[in-house]
Amino acid sequence: MDLGLTGRLVVVTGAAQGIGAAIAEGFTQEGAKVLLVDMQENVASVAESLNAESVVCDLSDRGAADSIADASARLGGAAILINNAGISRPSPLPETTEDEWSTVMDVNLGTAFRLTKALWSQLSSNDGAIVNMASFASKRSTLFGNNSSYVAAKHGIAGLTKAAAFEGATQGVRVNGVAPGVVDTDLIRTVHDADARDKIMGFIPQARFAAPSEIADLVLFLASNRAAHICGEVVSINGGLCMD
Repeated sequence: MDLGLTGRLVVVTGAAQGIGAAIAEGFTQEGAKVLLVDMQENVASVAESLNAESVVCDLSDRGAADSIADASARLGGAAILINNAGISRPSPLPETTEDEWSTVMDVNLGTAFRLTKALWSQLSSNDGAIVNMASFASKRSTLFGNNSSYVAAKHGIAGLTKAAAFEGATQGVRVNGVAPGVVDTDLIRTVHDADARDKIMGFIPQARFAAPSEIADLVLFLASNRAAHICGEVVSINGGLCMD
Protein backbone atom coordinates (compact mmCIF):
# COMPACT_ATOMS: atom_id res chain seq x y z
CA MET A 1 0.00 0.00 0.00
CA ASP A 2 1.42 3.36 -1.05
CA LEU A 3 0.89 5.75 1.85
CA GLY A 4 1.74 8.82 -0.24
CA LEU A 5 4.29 10.14 2.26
CA THR A 6 7.14 10.78 -0.14
CA GLY A 7 8.65 14.24 0.37
CA ARG A 8 6.38 15.13 3.30
CA LEU A 9 8.20 16.74 6.24
CA VAL A 10 7.51 14.90 9.48
CA VAL A 11 8.43 16.19 12.95
CA VAL A 12 8.81 13.39 15.50
CA THR A 13 9.42 14.13 19.17
CA GLY A 14 10.99 11.70 21.62
CA ALA A 15 12.78 10.25 18.60
CA ALA A 16 16.11 9.13 20.07
CA GLN A 17 14.93 5.63 20.96
CA GLY A 18 12.01 3.26 21.35
CA ILE A 19 8.71 4.08 19.67
CA GLY A 20 9.88 7.49 18.46
CA ALA A 21 12.94 6.09 16.70
CA ALA A 22 10.81 3.35 15.11
CA ILE A 23 8.33 5.96 13.87
CA ALA A 24 11.11 8.09 12.39
CA GLU A 25 12.58 5.04 10.65
CA GLY A 26 9.19 4.08 9.26
CA PHE A 27 8.63 7.50 7.75
CA THR A 28 12.07 7.56 6.12
CA GLN A 29 11.41 4.14 4.61
CA GLU A 30 8.26 5.64 3.06
CA GLY A 31 10.30 8.45 1.48
CA ALA A 32 9.33 11.22 3.90
CA LYS A 33 11.69 13.89 5.17
CA VAL A 34 12.02 13.60 8.93
CA LEU A 35 13.06 16.00 11.68
CA LEU A 36 13.87 14.05 14.85
CA VAL A 37 13.55 15.92 18.15
CA ASP A 38 14.83 14.80 21.54
CA MET A 39 16.73 16.09 24.56
CA GLN A 40 19.19 13.20 24.26
CA GLU A 41 22.18 14.13 22.14
CA ASN A 42 22.31 10.71 20.50
CA VAL A 43 19.26 11.75 18.48
CA ALA A 44 21.76 13.33 16.09
CA SER A 45 23.38 9.97 15.37
CA VAL A 46 19.98 8.31 14.99
CA ALA A 47 19.01 11.00 12.48
CA GLU A 48 22.29 10.63 10.63
CA SER A 49 21.73 6.87 10.28
CA LEU A 50 18.34 7.64 8.69
CA ASN A 51 19.67 10.45 6.47
CA ALA A 52 17.37 12.78 8.38
CA GLU A 53 17.61 16.02 10.35
CA SER A 54 17.58 16.51 14.11
CA VAL A 55 17.11 19.08 16.85
CA VAL A 56 18.45 18.51 20.36
CA CYS A 57 16.36 20.41 22.89
CA ASP A 58 14.42 20.12 26.12
CA LEU A 59 10.79 20.39 25.08
CA SER A 60 9.84 21.67 28.51
CA ASP A 61 11.75 24.89 27.72
CA ARG A 62 9.15 27.45 26.66
CA GLY A 63 11.12 28.51 23.59
CA ALA A 64 11.64 24.98 22.29
CA ALA A 65 8.43 24.80 20.25
CA ASP A 66 9.24 27.99 18.37
CA SER A 67 12.78 26.74 17.68
CA ILE A 68 11.40 23.52 16.22
CA ALA A 69 8.91 25.50 14.13
CA ASP A 70 11.79 27.61 12.78
CA ALA A 71 13.79 24.49 11.95
CA SER A 72 10.88 22.84 10.15
CA ALA A 73 10.15 26.05 8.24
CA ARG A 74 13.73 26.06 6.96
CA LEU A 75 13.15 22.50 5.72
CA GLY A 76 10.05 23.51 3.77
CA GLY A 77 7.33 23.42 6.41
CA ALA A 78 5.91 20.61 8.49
CA ALA A 79 3.19 18.42 6.97
CA ILE A 80 3.01 15.90 9.83
CA LEU A 81 3.59 16.21 13.57
CA ILE A 82 4.04 13.18 15.82
CA ASN A 83 3.74 14.18 19.48
CA ASN A 84 5.50 11.16 20.98
CA ALA A 85 7.67 12.58 23.78
CA GLY A 86 6.61 11.44 27.22
CA ILE A 87 7.72 10.31 30.67
CA SER A 88 6.30 8.32 33.56
CA ARG A 89 6.99 8.85 37.27
CA PRO A 90 4.99 6.16 39.11
CA SER A 91 4.03 7.08 42.65
CA PRO A 92 1.00 6.58 44.92
CA LEU A 93 -1.25 9.62 44.63
CA PRO A 94 -0.79 10.75 48.28
CA GLU A 95 2.99 10.61 47.79
CA THR A 96 3.12 12.37 44.42
CA THR A 97 4.83 15.73 44.80
CA GLU A 98 3.78 18.95 43.10
CA ASP A 99 7.01 18.91 41.09
CA GLU A 100 6.47 15.32 39.93
CA TRP A 101 2.88 16.09 38.91
CA SER A 102 3.87 19.27 37.05
CA THR A 103 6.77 17.62 35.24
CA VAL A 104 4.77 14.63 34.03
CA MET A 105 1.84 16.80 32.95
CA ASP A 106 4.09 19.22 31.10
CA VAL A 107 6.26 16.69 29.25
CA ASN A 108 3.33 14.49 28.22
CA LEU A 109 0.64 17.12 27.61
CA GLY A 110 2.10 20.62 27.70
CA THR A 111 4.73 19.95 25.05
CA ALA A 112 2.11 18.45 22.72
CA PHE A 113 -0.02 21.57 23.10
CA ARG A 114 2.89 23.95 22.49
CA LEU A 115 4.16 22.09 19.42
CA THR A 116 0.67 21.79 17.97
CA LYS A 117 0.21 25.52 18.42
CA ALA A 118 3.64 26.43 17.03
CA LEU A 119 3.32 24.23 13.93
CA TRP A 120 -0.39 24.75 13.26
CA SER A 121 0.02 27.25 10.42
CA GLN A 122 2.60 25.08 8.64
CA LEU A 123 0.42 22.00 8.98
CA SER A 124 -2.64 23.90 7.79
CA SER A 125 -0.79 25.04 4.69
CA ASN A 126 0.36 21.50 3.89
CA ASP A 127 -2.85 19.46 4.26
CA GLY A 128 -1.37 18.38 7.55
CA ALA A 129 -1.85 15.63 10.07
CA ILE A 130 -1.05 15.24 13.75
CA VAL A 131 -0.77 11.96 15.60
CA ASN A 132 -0.60 12.21 19.39
CA MET A 133 0.80 9.37 21.46
CA ALA A 134 -1.75 8.52 24.11
CA SER A 135 -1.78 5.20 25.99
CA PHE A 136 -4.23 2.56 27.14
CA ALA A 137 -3.99 4.66 30.32
CA SER A 138 -5.90 7.37 28.42
CA LYS A 139 -8.94 5.08 28.54
CA ARG A 140 -8.64 3.58 32.02
CA SER A 141 -6.07 3.59 34.83
CA THR A 142 -2.74 1.80 34.69
CA LEU A 143 -2.79 -1.87 35.63
CA PHE A 144 -1.37 -1.47 39.11
CA GLY A 145 -2.43 2.11 39.88
CA ASN A 146 0.08 4.40 41.59
CA ASN A 147 0.57 6.59 38.52
CA SER A 148 -2.05 9.32 38.72
CA SER A 149 0.05 11.97 37.00
CA TYR A 150 0.66 9.81 33.93
CA VAL A 151 -2.98 8.68 33.70
CA ALA A 152 -4.21 12.26 33.99
CA ALA A 153 -1.74 13.47 31.36
CA LYS A 154 -2.69 10.75 28.89
CA HIS A 155 -6.39 11.41 29.41
CA GLY A 156 -5.48 15.02 28.64
CA ILE A 157 -3.80 13.92 25.40
CA ALA A 158 -7.03 12.17 24.39
CA GLY A 159 -8.96 15.36 25.10
CA LEU A 160 -6.46 17.54 23.25
CA THR A 161 -6.68 15.19 20.28
CA LYS A 162 -10.45 15.54 20.05
CA ALA A 163 -10.48 19.30 20.62
CA ALA A 164 -7.73 19.93 18.05
CA ALA A 165 -9.40 17.58 15.57
CA PHE A 166 -12.67 19.49 15.80
CA GLU A 167 -10.95 22.80 15.03
CA GLY A 168 -8.53 21.33 12.52
CA ALA A 169 -11.26 19.66 10.45
CA THR A 170 -12.07 22.99 8.81
CA GLN A 171 -8.48 24.28 8.77
CA GLY A 172 -6.65 21.54 6.89
CA VAL A 173 -5.24 19.79 9.95
CA ARG A 174 -6.37 16.24 10.70
CA VAL A 175 -5.70 15.06 14.26
CA ASN A 176 -5.79 11.57 15.75
CA GLY A 177 -4.15 9.66 18.55
CA VAL A 178 -2.68 6.23 19.16
CA ALA A 179 -3.16 4.39 22.44
CA PRO A 180 -0.54 1.64 22.78
CA GLY A 181 -0.68 -0.99 25.47
CA VAL A 182 2.64 -2.36 26.67
CA VAL A 183 5.50 -1.94 24.22
CA ASP A 184 8.86 -3.68 24.42
CA THR A 185 11.03 -0.60 25.01
CA ASP A 186 13.63 0.59 27.50
CA LEU A 187 10.86 2.55 29.26
CA ILE A 188 8.88 -0.54 30.25
CA ARG A 189 12.06 -2.20 31.50
CA THR A 190 12.92 0.89 33.53
CA VAL A 191 9.49 1.29 35.12
CA HIS A 192 8.77 -2.41 35.80
CA ASP A 193 11.07 -5.21 36.94
CA ALA A 194 10.95 -8.71 35.42
CA ASP A 195 8.34 -10.00 37.89
CA ALA A 196 6.05 -7.05 37.20
CA ARG A 197 6.44 -7.51 33.46
CA ASP A 198 5.45 -11.17 33.80
CA LYS A 199 2.33 -10.11 35.73
CA ILE A 200 1.47 -7.54 33.07
CA MET A 201 1.81 -10.20 30.36
CA GLY A 202 -0.95 -12.12 32.10
CA PHE A 203 -3.41 -9.27 31.38
CA ILE A 204 -2.77 -9.34 27.61
CA PRO A 205 -4.89 -11.85 25.64
CA GLN A 206 -2.21 -12.09 22.93
CA ALA A 207 0.35 -12.83 25.68
CA ARG A 208 3.05 -10.57 24.27
CA PHE A 209 4.20 -6.97 24.27
CA ALA A 210 4.03 -4.92 21.07
CA ALA A 211 7.13 -4.25 19.03
CA PRO A 212 7.86 -0.54 18.48
CA SER A 213 7.55 -1.11 14.72
CA GLU A 214 3.92 -2.21 15.17
CA ILE A 215 3.07 1.10 16.82
CA ALA A 216 4.95 2.91 14.06
CA ASP A 217 2.93 1.14 11.35
CA LEU A 218 -0.33 2.45 12.84
CA VAL A 219 1.06 5.96 13.27
CA LEU A 220 2.19 6.07 9.63
CA PHE A 221 -1.23 4.97 8.42
CA LEU A 222 -3.08 7.57 10.51
CA ALA A 223 -0.70 10.28 9.30
CA SER A 224 -1.27 9.37 5.66
CA ASN A 225 -4.12 10.37 3.38
CA ARG A 226 -5.14 6.70 3.37
CA ALA A 227 -6.75 7.62 6.70
CA ALA A 228 -8.26 10.86 5.42
CA HIS A 229 -11.71 10.28 6.95
CA ILE A 230 -10.40 9.27 10.39
CA CYS A 231 -10.69 12.38 12.54
CA GLY A 232 -10.46 12.82 16.31
CA GLU A 233 -9.99 9.14 17.12
CA VAL A 234 -7.68 7.62 19.72
CA VAL A 235 -6.96 4.20 18.23
CA SER A 236 -6.08 1.34 20.56
CA ILE A 237 -3.25 -1.08 19.78
CA ASN A 238 -2.70 -3.29 22.79
CA GLY A 239 -3.14 -6.98 22.03
CA GLY A 240 -6.55 -6.99 23.72
CA LEU A 241 -5.35 -5.48 27.01
CA CYS A 242 -8.01 -2.76 26.89
CA MET A 243 -10.85 -3.27 24.43
CA ASP A 244 -13.05 -0.27 23.56
